[in-house]
Amino acid sequence: MISRYEIRKSNGEEVLYIYLDYHYEFAKLTTNSKKQKLEDLIKEYIKRNKIAFAGSTVAIVASGILIGNMILNPIIYNDIPKVGSRIEERYTSNIILEEELHKEETLSQDISREIPEVKEEIPVKSEEKINQNKEQIKNSSSRKKTEVVSSKTIENTTSPVSNDYHEEPIRQEPIQEENIDNSIYVTVRRSNGDVLNLKLEEYVIGVVGAEMPASFQKEALKAQAVIARTYALKANSKGVVLTDSNSTQNYKNIAELEAMWGRSFDTYYNKVVGAVKETEGTYLTYQGNYIEAVYHSTSNGKTEDSSNVWGNSFPYLVSVDSPYDSQNPSFSGEKFISYEELSSKLNTSISIDTNFNIQGYTVGGRVSSMEINNIIFSGVELRNKLGLRSADFTLQKEDSGVRFYTNGYGHGVGMSQYGANGMAKNGSTYLDILSHYYQGTSINHL
Repeated sequence: MISRYEIRKSNGEEVLYIYLDYHYEFAKLTTNSKKQKLEDLIKEYIKRNKIAFAGSTVAIVASGILIGNMILNPIIYNDIPKVGSRIEERYTSNIILEEELHKEETLSQDISREIPEVKEEIPVKSEEKINQNKEQIKNSSSRKKTEVVSSKTIENTTSPVSNDYHEEPIRQEPIQEENIDNSIYVTVRRSNGDVLNLKLEEYVIGVVGAEMPASFQKEALKAQAVIARTYALKANSKGVVLTDSNSTQNYKNIAELEAMWGRSFDTYYNKVVGAVKETEGTYLTYQGNYIEAVYHSTSNGKTEDSSNVWGNSFPYLVSVDSPYDSQNPSFSGEKFISYEELSSKLNTSISIDTNFNIQGYTVGGRVSSMEINNIIFSGVELRNKLGLRSADFTLQKEDSGVRFYTNGYGHGVGMSQYGANGMAKNGSTYLDILSHYYQGTSINHL
């Protein structure tokens, strides 16, 4: 019933988070019996797991939702914190004015940042098959029939994938034997050094909340959930340890989401949880393989072919129209770089007399290459070395440096988040969004 625990610091004090598997088991109880059962459960769980906890607050999380908290009596009997009789359960309202949602968005999350990119050495093995993690997935009675995103059904195949990812040994919290189930878990190494072993759906909630503004349309959030889940499943199948930064996918826990969303936490969190639950277990494949589930903040009006960014071609990562990207307030940007800094970053002497000759453009309308001092730089190379928001740029020389003007934000491959939100506003479902940005792929269910 209690799946795991986690101790985190809040305002300098330790808070013990207790995660429950099923909310309904407690919802059906009366108030008094619910309190007593929680007290007994938590007291026994602390004793059995010998939890070294110096705080006084226990946060109770059920089905990914913070349903209440308990105050522990600081008096210790037989090395077990005595649980007081007072339980504070928080019931919240989902009513927030639409104007406040938009205002909160400008304060809570800045989408104008880089979305995780596939490294240039991205695997190109087209014959690579999905590792279904047989201990977790095979013979599952809950497996649903494959649905088709494209017009053609792709048969799913399974075979092991070689693990070419090398990581140092990691510490994982042991799973209590009584709580072992068939859920899929992912390992996340946090920026602070902590290593978490999270249920897949719990992880996806934290990724969607961190990666996409919660004020976006529900269908856009659902598309993001499917892509985040696909990314995690592919990483899991290869033994890749996920992080909480854009080296893989950004992830935030409940406390971090609450700090980011402030007074809109309850509305935003419930919205994200709903999007994840409505797509639970859903992921994308191409010819039986997990896709490279890449995405970005804002396109320039067209997404980019993956071959123009990483040199690897994928049939489902091709250039498509993305007409709603300009709705991002940060669609256009500019950056001034001095000649001295340009010379240093490009390792060639650059001055006001230097010529910048664009050699051509990609199918997605981005700079394919540029000649500077007889050196050919790709548009992607210039974007990375100069820290430009996009490879769709123009420039203007000034007395002391060059001013770059950009459209869009990110590498431009796969789903555009602002494009997805625009599609959702105009009536598209999450399946429409996914089939548009990842053409020819199939949607599957665990």
